[in-house]
Amino acid sequence: MALLRNIFKNIESLEQQMHDKWLGTQPEVILPRLRSLLTDLENLSSPNGFAGTNEAVTIRKCMLAQRSVPCLIGEMLDHPQLKSGPGITSELFYLDRKRRIARTLSRWYHLDEGFLI
Repeated sequence: MALLRNIFKNIESLEQQMHDKWLGTQPEVILPRLRSLLTDLENLSSPNGFAGTNEAVTIRKCMLAQRSVPCLIGEMLDHPQLKSGPGITSELFYLDRKRRIARTLSRWYHLDEGFLI
């Protein structure tokens, strides 16, 4: 019985984290990571801006894979690259239910009628 209580407690904790605006990762953790990613990508795009790194991790016998990430699905309206209709967003980084806004890797979204979460 104690094991079952612990399992339910862990599930409740995970649910609480997912209801957080930052989807379980606190701003002080995710923001420096995103800044670092942006800096690295900017360096890659500039001429002679990237000379490699000595801190890179070696990976052997690797292959390209996919994993699930938080995102939004729904009917897109006035998307700059997609025609209006059903669609799925890129990775979701910020969700504010009260203000009805979300930020994905690509852009901001306004959560119109019928938001289900």
